[in-house]
Amino acid sequence: MSLRTKESDPIRRWESIPPLLTTQHKSSQPLSLQLREGTKDAHRWVERLAFVRSFLRGVIDPRSYQCLLRDLHTVYGALEEGLRRHAHHPVLGWSAWPLLWRQNALSEDLDYLAMRLPTSGLRDLPWQKQPPSRAALRYAARIFAQADHSPTLLLAHAYTRYLGDLSGGQILRRIVGFSLGLPGPDGLRFYDFSQIPNHGQFKQDFRSWLDRLPLSVTEQHAVVQEAIAAFAANGALFEELAPRAGS
Repeated sequence: MSLRTKESDPIRRWESIPPLLTTQHKSSQPLSLQLREGTKDAHRWVERLAFVRSFLRGVIDPRSYQCLLRDLHTVYGALEEGLRRHAHHPVLGWSAWPLLWRQNALSEDLDYLAMRLPTSGLRDLPWQKQPPSRAALRYAARIFAQADHSPTLLLAHAYTRYLGDLSGGQILRRIVGFSLGLPGPDGLRFYDFSQIPNHGQFKQDFRSWLDRLPLSVTEQHAVVQEAIAAFAANGALFEELAPRAGS
């Protein structure tokens, strides 16, 4: 069954964002600054989740980690399908997107971890046949709905995921490698952006590109609000994994 049919109305059925994730932003600011300032509370909320705190301490359950990668495979699949579909959109058409694609890297990591950690993860069925979590399905359904009806809002999901991967994700790579005994690159390709020689410059180029986009004040506000929702969606993934990590 297609992910598009999992939720009859994914926007309406989307779980409400926690009240604390309502940071105000100034529309006179560049979009990249609005996104950074507008998602600060959301970012802090995610970092305080039990699963994330344990992860940052290097306490990583192999089974939960494999489930997280499987869920992210679903999410990135939705996002990257949407960005490919709108490659010629006046706002979304950016030639550098392929440098950021993560779904194939996640597939390679899941294949490797299934062999390297066969007794700790998705062992009953191949990972491709394991159902994603409910949180991942809701997250993907929201992205599909935005791609269908409000494609500009895909910017918010790309900002939340890809800039995070290029920033804190590089710290997570070292934590995962040490905790699970993975010297890399096998099993850690999700965090590998070696095709981008200068991460700092690339992130700056991405922010500059965002700031040049021809978006109205209303559209910019919508992108910021969608980025807050994207952080909430990521938090939901971690919250659903927390019970498994403790089992």
